[in-house]
Amino acid sequence: MVIDASELEQWATRLLEQWGYAPADAAYLAGSLVDANTRGVDSHGVVRLPAYERRITAKLVDPTATPEVTVNGAIAVVNANGTAGQLAARAAVDALLETTETSGVGTAVVHGSAHFGTAGYYARSLAAHGRIALVVSNSEPAVVPFGGRDALLGTNPFAFAAPTTGDPISLDMATSTSAMGKVLIAQASGAPIPDTWGVDSTGTPTTDPNAIHALLPAGGPKGYGLGFLIEILAGVLSGAAIAHGIGNMYQDFSKPQDVGHFMFAIDIKRIMPLDVFTERMRELIDAAHGTAAAEGHSEVLVPGEPEERTRRARLSDGIPLADETVTELTELGRTYNTEFPGAAA
Repeated sequence: MVIDASELEQWATRLLEQWGYAPADAAYLAGSLVDANTRGVDSHGVVRLPAYERRITAKLVDPTATPEVTVNGAIAVVNANGTAGQLAARAAVDALLETTETSGVGTAVVHGSAHFGTAGYYARSLAAHGRIALVVSNSEPAVVPFGGRDALLGTNPFAFAAPTTGDPISLDMATSTSAMGKVLIAQASGAPIPDTWGVDSTGTPTTDPNAIHALLPAGGPKGYGLGFLIEILAGVLSGAAIAHGIGNMYQDFSKPQDVGHFMFAIDIKRIMPLDVFTERMRELIDAAHGTAAAEGHSEVLVPGEPEERTRRARLSDGIPLADETVTELTELGRTYNTEFPGAAA
């Protein structure tokens, strides 16, 4: 099924309001999910809604909760206080915009949170306000440590963004070879996966998404090391849960997840005028674009450019959704008297 992005976002907003979210909060949460779909990151898009609903039903996430923010100088500490990860992250972004306005740099940590969508969503939001931003998060164990056979760390995403004269430069990557959400998409579509994504229960690489026991770190010890740093910043430093202490989003309904996030931002204008920075960025981008393409490649792109191209195409042509995802969302909509667009009667 292919669905118009705005139609999907409006439906998701109505559904979230049925769960108890205030209209502005529902719109923000829906917008973050559909943004992922438009950029081709379907693993972090509306496919997550059924899991969100289960955690709300289990009273592990409270749609009416409000994050608690404490600011000390250039540092903000956010207690998610039971709300959705996206709303806790929004509070951290808002706090960073204020602290960097007065201090030039700022750090925000979040504890007690849950899945917050894509880390890049918040990094790009900060870049849109003239900041260079770094955003990371820990998550439930899904990735084997280098040299191990059982999961220890989460996919622990790393994202950064910087403004330019056009689209922001942005990178949003898991520190595993693949995000677990991509495995879920493969399970939903019945498609095989590369044998570099993860291992089965015996520690053997597998192409069967249903046999995945744990994921592999990207670049072996390099991805493991970066994932470990993120666990320190987002988990240890924030006061959130660490490694096996984090609740599993899909399997553990006995406790809140207690995910942690870490954000850092620099207000560019405290160093140089923003237009000077963006012009210098244009020089760097032009240099990348001017690099000769290797065999098998037609051009050299900059971080975030493939996703921006996908976003434009999907905003124009619609967002493709797997049949199983459509079935799940259709059933979810009927449960809450919010009919999914195009659903069969």
